[in-house]
Amino acid sequence: MNRVIQLATHVPVLHRALVRRRLASIRGQGAATTRGFTRRETPNQFTALLERFTSVLRRRKAAANPDEVVAAALDHMARELRLGSSLHAAVVAAIERHPTDALNWLGESARRGDTLHEVIRSRQFAGHGGSFALRAVQAASGGGDPVHAVESAARTLRATAAVAADSTAAVAHTRASINVLTWVPLVIACWMAARDDSIRRFFASPPGVVCLVLGLGLNVLGRLLVRRATRKAATVASEIPDFIDLLSIHLRAGKPPAVAFRCATEACTGKLAESALLVVNSQESGQRFVETLSEHRVTFPLAAQTLIDALIDTERDGLSPRELFERISAEAHAQRRRDAERKIRALPVRLTLPLVGCILPAYVLLAVVPLLAGQLTSVDIDPHPLMEGTP
Repeated sequence: MNRVIQLATHVPVLHRALVRRRLASIRGQGAATTRGFTRRETPNQFTALLERFTSVLRRRKAAANPDEVVAAALDHMARELRLGSSLHAAVVAAIERHPTDALNWLGESARRGDTLHEVIRSRQFAGHGGSFALRAVQAASGGGDPVHAVESAARTLRATAAVAADSTAAVAHTRASINVLTWVPLVIACWMAARDDSIRRFFASPPGVVCLVLGLGLNVLGRLLVRRATRKAATVASEIPDFIDLLSIHLRAGKPPAVAFRCATEACTGKLAESALLVVNSQESGQRFVETLSEHRVTFPLAAQTLIDALIDTERDGLSPRELFERISAEAHAQRRRDAERKIRALPVRLTLPLVGCILPAYVLLAVVPLLAGQLTSVDIDPHPLMEGTP
């Protein structure tokens, strides 16, 4: 018994001693490795700067689209709602998990217990993703099915982000090619001026100054025109699909078509907003909703006239709007993708004018003309040529 007690008291001491010796040996190896690394393998300053630059580029590349961040917050909000949370609790949990500048203030309002419908109504929105998400949360707080509202908004934002990413990737090659074409003549002109004295004298002369000013002006003008064309090709028109989705959300919440149309009009932009406001103003003056839609149907864009016809049929014939508007929404999203692909295919044709009228003449003025002028000024012409027949 005494032997057992002695072993029980000494074994932990032995274990502690072994662990202490093992830790000391590991620390000694680590210190030796650190000293060896400090003396021999310390990376130089250039390598450290290169690694930092690479990490910055990696972070920029991994940065998500703002619409995708908002869509992730809406998906988390929908999961919380499905688990039985209230809308305020779902908003707080979603913004804590996916913080974004467009929705942070909404999380603070939800923590205070403010009425989300009134808070969002009195707020001015900036940015497409945040504005659309807030309109969906506003529709969810007004009644109906909040899960369907936030899930539909998340699906719409992801579709918009996908189309925008495809368009940006499609024009990236064009932008890189134009940048090379505009920088090459500048590099050639600087290299020739630094190497050849005759070309430097040409650039200092009045004709050389004219060539330099015209070449730089055409180069800058060509870059601006190309940038404008590529930006226009990469822009995604989302007014009509967003309007249809918001209208469907309000109809799913149980609102009449006239009220749903008025609520969706608050988030409209562009020509669609002008036509929708005409309908709302005519309705407020006392006209029936169906008559107002029929009267102003032609003022809507062609892609939105299918929606107006569906509203008229729903109001006049009493059709169920759920399946009808889901089909119209899917067709609107498909049409938006087709329009984006059409703009990308038409981009090479639109770039013909700045390429032929600006970038190529700038190349000639900055690279070819100075080279020819420098070669001609270096040729010596004898003013007294030998006469024929002289010995």
